[in-house]
Amino acid sequence: MQHTDHMTTTFLRTPETEARYFAQRKLRMEQPDRYPPFSPTLADALREFDHWFIVENDFPYDAIATTHHLIFTKRHIPFEWALLNQAERDELEHLKKTVFATEYEVLYENLPKGQTVPTHFHLHLLILKRSSS
Repeated sequence: MQHTDHMTTTFLRTPETEARYFAQRKLRMEQPDRYPPFSPTLADALREFDHWFIVENDFPYDAIATTHHLIFTKRHIPFEWALLNQAERDELEHLKKTVFATEYEVLYENLPKGQTVPTHFHLHLLILKRSSS
């Protein structure tokens, strides 16, 4: 994966999705009052749990994955593991062993240098593409 800053191309998204992603990021930087930072709500949820909810990723890693969902804390907290309370940690561990283990292949965390949504704690849930050969 090539990644040096938030506005360079990676190999995680197809060129079309990457173009849509950068266009949206540009709007958010140039017109923050009209285009606030991304933060999903429960209305966007595909699934909801006691402390977490799963949403579709509008800008998926579609070059490498057939499915790319995001799991967010219901509490709006920055991406910092130490800010998770015990109930959130416990439920996340339970979800890893149950829902994630049966429905996804990868639980992915962007580290600070690669985070584009550091204002709301979330992780990526992926099902990877397979070659046809």
